[in-house]
Amino acid sequence: MSAAGIVVREVQVRPVRASEVPRWNALMREQHYLGFRKFCGRRLLHVAELDGRWLALVGWHAAALHCAARERWIGWTQLQRRARLFLVVNNSRFLVLAEAAGVRNLASRVLGLSLRRLPGDWLAQHGQPVLLAESFVDPSRFAGTCYRAANWLEVGATRGFGRVRGGTLDYVEHGAPKRVFLYPLRRDARQQLAAPRPHPQWTPWRPRMELNDKQLQSLWAYLRQVTDPRQAQGRRYPLPTVLAIVIAARLAGCETLTQISDFGRALSAARLRSIGARQRRSTGRYDAPGVSTLHYILKRLDEDLVEELMAAWMAEQVPGNEPLALDGKTLRGSYDRDLGADGQPHRQRPQQQLSAVGIHSACVVGQIGYSGNKDEAEGAALRQLARRFAGSGRCLIADALHTQTRTAQDILDLGLHYVFTVKANQPGLLEEIADGFDWDCLRAYSTIDGDHGRIEQRWLRRAPELDPEVPYIHFPGARFVAQVRRATVFKKDGRRRQPETVYLVTSLPPEQATPARLLALNRGYWGAVENGIHYVRDVALREDDCRVRKGALPRVMAAFANLAISILRLLRVKNIKRRMEQLHLRPDYTAGLVAC
Repeated sequence: MSAAGIVVREVQVRPVRASEVPRWNALMREQHYLGFRKFCGRRLLHVAELDGRWLALVGWHAAALHCAARERWIGWTQLQRRARLFLVVNNSRFLVLAEAAGVRNLASRVLGLSLRRLPGDWLAQHGQPVLLAESFVDPSRFAGTCYRAANWLEVGATRGFGRVRGGTLDYVEHGAPKRVFLYPLRRDARQQLAAPRPHPQWTPWRPRMELNDKQLQSLWAYLRQVTDPRQAQGRRYPLPTVLAIVIAARLAGCETLTQISDFGRALSAARLRSIGARQRRSTGRYDAPGVSTLHYILKRLDEDLVEELMAAWMAEQVPGNEPLALDGKTLRGSYDRDLGADGQPHRQRPQQQLSAVGIHSACVVGQIGYSGNKDEAEGAALRQLARRFAGSGRCLIADALHTQTRTAQDILDLGLHYVFTVKANQPGLLEEIADGFDWDCLRAYSTIDGDHGRIEQRWLRRAPELDPEVPYIHFPGARFVAQVRRATVFKKDGRRRQPETVYLVTSLPPEQATPARLLALNRGYWGAVENGIHYVRDVALREDDCRVRKGALPRVMAAFANLAISILRLLRVKNIKRRMEQLHLRPDYTAGLVAC
């Protein structure tokens, strides 16, 4: 059949079968001017055919995360957009195949048939309704004629920004704005999308995760051990209830006391009752604390006790012999301005917090606050925190700041082991290790990975076990030393990073200090502490921008941040920031995670 013999009225559109997906992908990749790799999120593939002959392809997938023209047309607030974006689908690929090119009215016919099938096919495939379709048209290539012929509405244009494949997550200007076309799949789609309350039949994604009864009862037992700083007279909100609301709000990504207060007041009466809120006799309502109440209570808590109890509860949920990575973090917004003895304003040092994180679980099982000179104060904090794990035989991994003879000896006296990094802050030890062995002659254990846009290869060479009778390495309890080298190549441009070399010293016995395990512990330190906890606190909870600084507030907020992240890790959540955004939209469900 030639193109001239195609009868447009007889063309039909149907979903692509599973066995036909490779063919659909190959045709789209070969003939579409943008090419094709894969769709993001949920997808739906349509094909237009006549007598079994494919004529056109249509691809639908999850809507664009941000589109100002679309939001203005609907009248969405930011919260509504986040909660209802699943009701919009994007038509990012539409292709009339080469053998059918030039057939009049074929494009508008295919697009119209695909739109008619879209709501039913999407509901059948994904179990969710869809109210609005969107598409972006490049005006330098197309006029959008087929969209107008299919009754799409042009509502504006994009600003010409987008993400670069293989680059950063930030939007960059590409200088090619697109026209924005929308098609309401119901007559009242615009009104439903912008309605104050969501339709009861909408079924957005709901996370399936929960703590078991034993874990919840244990958590509440620890919450009840926190000392209430208020006088007994006039207590309106039970302290465990207040703390449960704070934990749930931190699980939902709330950053400030105002957001925590708004989160608590968005809870239903049934949920407030389930977490122990008191009922007002005069009105019968269940209330959540406001900003001033939260500020008054939290800043007067015993921060040392809160840190210890929250970490102790998490320590019960993970294996007791897990190696621990220890590192400190400055709570940047926690400084305070006061008048000094001379009457002049001065800035107090910000508070800091040292965390002990499980290498495998990435859960915080120990934390302690400190302030003052980082080198001295953090070393003292680590020695104090290590006492909580005395006699457990755990291995503690720390960076070069803690490679000190006093710290190593204290760890050994507590029945623990250590793995320390050796750098220039210990010049004598570094020289003994670097120059005392012919490292190039030792056999190397190597690994290679290609994550995060770069190829990294690591080599670890371990020297033979040190003889305790010959103090060749002057460091308490040292049994093995090792050299770690890393070479990095960036995939995007082939750029190479200068190779790095560091040295390790450890007290582990031979059966535990194998090259593979030493390299895993070295890598696990950065994965657990820097990427697993500190980075998430900065990105998901924006801790560096937080300005709470009165009393115990900075450390208490940081302790609950550690607890929230650890709970999500315990529930096997991978993308913490995304899950917090999802939980923020469902306060009742989130509070139910910590309701006993």
